[in-house]
Formats: sequence, C-alpha cells, structure tokens
Amino acid sequence: MQTLGSALDDQKGFGRGFDFLRVFLAAGIIGWHTAWLSGHVETVKSSAFWLSQYMLVPMFFALSGFLVAGSSMRLSTKNFLLNRAARILPALVADIVFAALLIGPLVTRLPAKEYFTDATFFTYFLNITGWMQYSLPGVFENNPSPEVNGALWTIPFEIGCYAILAGLMISGAIKRPGLVLVLTYAALIVGIPLRLLTAHLLSDHASFLENLAVHVFFSVGSLLWPSFLIGIVLYQLRYYVPFSKAIAIGLVCVAMLVSTFGDPAVLLSHPAVFSIILPLLGYLTVMIGLSPMPRLPGFGTGDYSYGLYLYHTPFLQLLIHYFPEAWIGDRWWTLFFAGFPLALTAAVISWHLFEYPSLKLRKSFVIKHRLEGGFGGFEDRAHAASSQSASRTVPISG
Repeated sequence: MQTLGSALDDQKGFGRGFDFLRVFLAAGIIGWHTAWLSGHVETVKSSAFWLSQYMLVPMFFALSGFLVAGSSMRLSTKNFLLNRAARILPALVADIVFAALLIGPLVTRLPAKEYFTDATFFTYFLNITGWMQYSLPGVFENNPSPEVNGALWTIPFEIGCYAILAGLMISGAIKRPGLVLVLTYAALIVGIPLRLLTAHLLSDHASFLENLAVHVFFSVGSLLWPSFLIGIVLYQLRYYVPFSKAIAIGLVCVAMLVSTFGDPAVLLSHPAVFSIILPLLGYLTVMIGLSPMPRLPGFGTGDYSYGLYLYHTPFLQLLIHYFPEAWIGDRWWTLFFAGFPLALTAAVISWHLFEYPSLKLRKSFVIKHRLEGGFGGFEDRAHAASSQSASRTVPISG
C-alpha cells in the first residue's frame, strides 16, 4: 500500500504539487476578497464559491503544518523560530511600511501633517508585532470596506501556531506522534462546546475578552490552529496514512454534492461539522501536494504565494478607490484580473528584494555558526538541506 510517506520519498522529500497548491490557494483567497472588498459578498454566498471562505485558509494552515513538521524534527527550537521569523517578517514589514508611507499619503483625505501625526498612523505599525490594526487615518473611507489590509487577520494565528509547535519541540512531544494525535483530537472535540458557548458573544458591544474568545473559538480563525495540528499529525503518521486518489476524489464529490443539493449555511453553522471536515480537508490538502501537478509558468524562480497573500488587498483597495464605477454590478469579478497582476508584481519584487536574501542570510549564519562551534560534515549538510526545505514552506500570511 502506498502511503503519504512513500509518495513523499518518491519525490525526494518535497511534493511537486505543493507549489501549485500554494499559488492556487492564494489565487482563491484573492478571488474571495475581490467579492468582499467590492461589496458583493451576498452574490458569492449564493454560489458554491462561498465554501472557499471556510476552506482556503484552513488548507493553507494544514499545508504549512505538514511542511514545517519536518523542519521541527531536525532543527533546534531556536533555529526553527529564527527560520520562521526570517520567512515571515521581511515581507510583512515591507507590506506595513509600503501601506503606511506610500499608499496612505497617496489616498488619504487628510492633509499630510494630520495624517502623519494621527495616532492611527503610529498604531498601524503594531501589525509587525502581530497586534492587528486595519485602518490608516483617512484612507479608503469611501470604499465598501475601509480596511487597508484585512488579509493580515491570519498573522496572530500563524504566530500562535508556531508557538504551539515550539512548545511541542521543547517538551519533546513533536517526536511522539501518538501524543500529538491525542492533542489534535482533543482540540477538535473540545472546540465543539467552546463554539457553542461563545456563539452568543457575537456582538458589536462585546468586551475585549469576549471578542478574543469569539475570535479564537468561534470565528473562521478558530479553524486555523486545529488545521495546523492536523498537518503536523499527517506528517508524523505519513507512513501509516494511505495515499489514495480514490479517497481524495470521493471527498471532492461529497463536497460538490453538499454544496449543490444542500444548504452550506445550515451545515457549517453546526459546531460539530468542522471536527469532521478539517481532518478530511487536511488529508485532501496533502494529497494534492503530493500529486503531480503542472508547473505554473513564471513561478519557478521564487516562492511568490506569501507575497500574493500579503500584498493583494491594498492593490485591490487602490483599484476600487480610483475606479469605483468599474467594479459595480455584474462587472465586479473583473477586479480580480486587474488586481492579481499587480499583487504578483509586488510579490516577485518582495521575494527577490526582501524575502530570499533574508532566508539566504539566515541559512549562511546558521551553517557558519555550527562550523565555528565544531560541527561539520554530514550534520552541516543535513542542516543546510533542512534550512532549504524550511525556506520553501509557506506561511499563509503563509
């Protein structure tokens, strides 16, 4: 019987489908945000594409969990976290600075002096720390959604996932698949009553702690850290989980039947449903990643999916700001084809200017440090290989 592990070994440790999947997921998220930012969410909710808001980001987190699990077993906790910071921070900092210092002054309704002295301008830089701020003074106030970059909402969850993984590494649980499986199963089961308990807190007048509880246990964000854990478990048990295209096709068919003949809104409103869906979605994600997929032209020179995710919202907002009449009525979907090339251009520049140099510098520092510390030979080559593998893992935000 072929397993996920044997399929991964056949591809020399990196599934060719993961590159395709990351770009596909990023494009799907841009498509969803096209509807959201242009004020056409209700139109999308009447179609099967509405399911994407519950699928795309959890799939990204399951993918990330599967890929970084290997690095967590080879690297020290310190080096793992440094590698993750080197992957996340350069593009995130560039995105925040670009929005605050270039986009904001360009489109704000406020005079420059008021813009640069407003408290909201300064708090926007807190995004770099994971404390999300979505507004800049006087920016995009006439757009259907005034948020400068709502896509940043996943950053705290990603940081939280890496904190969980660091805890698994420090405790040694990362090398005990059974323990992580029990933890993941518990997270899925415990999530059911927690979603029931926090559902009533959904209110504009909720306190900070109540909003935090809703965000962690009830909103779409509550699906992310369990998805990340599922990805880790699938990697740990990769030699026991079958690689079955029949199972994957069956899951896709069931999803299509439910979205066609059922009411997704009713189905997804039940807290227990996600405890079943997320493991299946994680399996489907890894199956696609380990399947032969076509190489996307123009994407072979770098990992642009993270940049696509980070940068697309400000560009979509700029297009809506300058050409508000172009995306009304049945033409709203054309915003995707106008915004995607702009976001991709920014992602390419970001990769070659900020992201890859940072990863390269980090890898060189780690190898040099280990050589000076007396380690050499096979260990250094193995670490270099693991660093390269880690650099290819994509946080949603990667």
